[in-house]
Amino acid sequence: MTSPQRTFASASALAEAEDPAQAAARRFRQAMGRFLTGVAVVTACGPDGPHGTTVSSLASVSLTPPMLLVCLSRESYGAEVIARSGTFTVNVLGSNQSELAGWFATSGRPRGAEGFTGVPHRSGSTGGPVLTGALTHLDCRVDQVIPAGDHVVVIGEVGDIGIAEETDPLAYHQGQFQRLR
Repeated sequence: MTSPQRTFASASALAEAEDPAQAAARRFRQAMGRFLTGVAVVTACGPDGPHGTTVSSLASVSLTPPMLLVCLSRESYGAEVIARSGTFTVNVLGSNQSELAGWFATSGRPRGAEGFTGVPHRSGSTGGPVLTGALTHLDCRVDQVIPAGDHVVVIGEVGDIGIAEETDPLAYHQGQFQRLR
């Protein structure tokens, strides 16, 4: 009599076998991580003061009128602040601003003015914080908010644009902030 042969799966293989939706999301995230993107901090003013969140999902939508889109987690405080205020500012970060990107990507950071302590900024035309040293900032009024899975796509009409001196942008690739040079 022969005994049945046993095989042992890795913990990740078991997790994938148990939850196909999570496995698909993880695989999709891995695939999209291979796409090099820029990094921006989207800011707005809420009832408890300024708020900012790091994004890499940013795209131009239209030249006339100038419009762009950002994607935010549907459950995020940033999405709530932008929906309430009806305005937001996109701050495109330079290669020397990875710490700032990391700070605004941290979910447990303080809300309101306390979250901006030590972060040099000024108010833009819509009231959203314009981060000192950003390559460019775009002050926007919300045109549309479109639910999309676990995110919302926020389309904004650009009202004011600021462009700083030429410098390299901060990039994001495979879960890491990168310098291009």
